[in-house]
Amino acid sequence: MYVVIAIHYPKPEHIEDFLAFMAKVETAAHGSPGMLRFGSWREDGGKRLVGLSMWESKEAFEASLPQITSLHEERSAEWSDRPDDVLFLAEP
Repeated sequence: MYVVIAIHYPKPEHIEDFLAFMAKVETAAHGSPGMLRFGSWREDGGKRLVGLSMWESKEAFEASLPQITSLHEERSAEWSDRPDDVLFLAEP
């Protein structure tokens, strides 16, 4: 299994914009071969938003990147307080 976690730091006034964008990315990725789970999460009591995806393999994730990144131009840099943190996790 391969897991990708993207931690986003939206400005308070752009949280809803960011969540709407994340929902579009989920829709674009829907049905990708090898995808086990793909969803958006909001930190309970905090400001961070988290995109979590689980894949059968790293190769399945990499093959889906064109769909996942296809909407990148719709995301505004001004929505964020700082750059995202992205974790790529492989089972040992």
